[in-house]
Amino acid sequence: MRETAKIVIRTPGQESDGSFAYVRQGLSIVVGRYTGGSELDLSVYNQMISKRHCRIHYDAQFQLWVEDLDSKNGTELNGQRLVPYERYPFAEGDSLTLVNGLIQLRIENDLEETREYRLSDLLGEGIRVHDHMQTVQIGEVEIPLSKKEFQLFKLLYSQLDHFVTREQIVSQVWPERSILESEPVGIDEINSLIYRTNRKLGIHFTIKSVYKKGVYMKSHVPDLG
Repeated sequence: MRETAKIVIRTPGQESDGSFAYVRQGLSIVVGRYTGGSELDLSVYNQMISKRHCRIHYDAQFQLWVEDLDSKNGTELNGQRLVPYERYPFAEGDSLTLVNGLIQLRIENDLEETREYRLSDLLGEGIRVHDHMQTVQIGEVEIPLSKKEFQLFKLLYSQLDHFVTREQIVSQVWPERSILESEPVGIDEINSLIYRTNRKLGIHFTIKSVYKKGVYMKSHVPDLG
């Protein structure tokens, strides 16, 4: 059994994954509406979600539990609306939804304990992306990234030296924000993410914006590109 479970937001009608969070054995995560703060472990960009909607706990017996935190529009498990502040067990294959099925939370157990992969073998050796830890390893240097920074890096790295539009960035990095009634992603939010990611990548990569063309990333790692 795994010591960490991955909880993913799935929005009906979308092919790409939404936001996700890891919950370690013996700990809990809180799911709620994005408000710009950092008190949540898994944010949902929809006004119908409560600020603190539900809690997911992973106990020592490898069992996941969900608890509605008296949300306004409710949490449902396999079609049953949960009683606030009562814990219910759930597992892979169960239907855990928020707001009458508008938002779906799923368990993903496809990660290997030491999962790592290269985004493109054509780009050469020297870079490894650790999906489980959300880090980029360049030689002996390991760079930890936030969820959105990691998603942005993967997108730009897969299109190294090629332009990516801001619409593509929103689609890949904020898929949950494209649903009806969600708060749109502003240009300042995109620029802020690019700036933070650029700073963390340091001398290894540079992300640049070109007016009316988009965003591209250049590598400064030896033997790449």
